[in-house]
Amino acid sequence: MDPLITNTPNSTSGLWYSEDFIYTNVVKYLKENGYKIQKEIPVKEGKSERIIIATKFFKREIIEVKGFPYYESNETTHLPVKASQHAKSWFSDALIDSFYNFGAFENAEVAMAFPNIGRYQAIVEKLHEYFTINDLYFRIYLVNENGSIDVSNLNEKYIN
Repeated sequence: MDPLITNTPNSTSGLWYSEDFIYTNVVKYLKENGYKIQKEIPVKEGKSERIIIATKFFKREIIEVKGFPYYESNETTHLPVKASQHAKSWFSDALIDSFYNFGAFENAEVAMAFPNIGRYQAIVEKLHEYFTINDLYFRIYLVNENGSIDVSNLNEKYIN
């Protein structure tokens, strides 16, 4: 197992990097920071997506939620053989879905939420230059193992 990933009892599935854990903690964080959470709305039929739609004042944010790839068998949790490739693929899917979400909801900012692990951090780091040079705003919620949230932006100009 990846040394950065351990099981904790805080999430529904027992895995702190699961989509359920990420979703639950981002919703909690947003509510604590004055956001209203609307119902989860699937953007595409037949595709399991976790989307958080949050509003605060006159701002609406559509957040694509992804966990870290794993599978369970016989009560044992396993990471895929090439977890780094899976994380990159999941990140790419989330990014594309975020762009679709932007088109589906008027006047909304798009964001993504991931577990705060090295593989996702490395991907985010590589994208900073592109988003900064092109002055693109794109918020990232990184959920830590203890459930706390680090908020960042792919554009270094907007990093908190």
